[in-house]
Amino acid sequence: MRKLIPKPHVFVLAVGVLVALFTIASGIAPRVTEWADNTHVTRHDFQNIPDAMYWAFYITSAVMLFVCAWLVAQRVRNYQRGQPDDRATTRRNLHRRLADFRAGVWMQTLLRDPAAGLMHSLIYFGFIWLFIATVVLEINHQLPDNLKFLHGTTYQGYSFAGDLGGVAFVAGIAWAIARRYVERPYRIRIKTRAEDAVILGTFLVIGVTGFLTEVHRLPDLRAVRHVVGG
Repeated sequence: MRKLIPKPHVFVLAVGVLVALFTIASGIAPRVTEWADNTHVTRHDFQNIPDAMYWAFYITSAVMLFVCAWLVAQRVRNYQRGQPDDRATTRRNLHRRLADFRAGVWMQTLLRDPAAGLMHSLIYFGFIWLFIATVVLEINHQLPDNLKFLHGTTYQGYSFAGDLGGVAFVAGIAWAIARRYVERPYRIRIKTRAEDAVILGTFLVIGVTGFLTEVHRLPDLRAVRHVVGG
């Protein structure tokens, strides 16, 4: 019976495959159902985007999610080499475990250095907020016409909050680049590697191109305002 239980790293890989397949399915479903929100004040998903770019987005997302799962599985496989540890959560250690979890999630160790803490917080929380905004947008994209909720003032509030997250993320990345390659404090300079520039540059491109996409959509928004205003 014990042999039938998959090893942890295999379970992680299986979850990665399922998530990748679900991502592909989420790209196929809207093309089959053709559900769309026809209200004026809303986000028209993939408007004026060629089919090739549409499928490239979903396929690339699926591949990258699987790659992430594979990398995590390799780390989990390495953990499996160690001896079992007593990680049970009990009434006696619950408070300490919650405190440790909160300290990790809120990066309290980094906040000991105000500048580094604020910089990493802008990147960390900005990225998380953008991820949540993307998930919410995709949920709205999959829903039938009568259940879509990102329109009117709800969409305007959602869009404003998403833009704030984008500003925080880009500001944090720009600050990180300045600290690593302009200010260059000793403890950062001695640990800087070539791939750091690639990572920071990729994050900056992601953030900036998001705003460029918003700018590209402005003519459509002006047209909507003209129609609404008569």
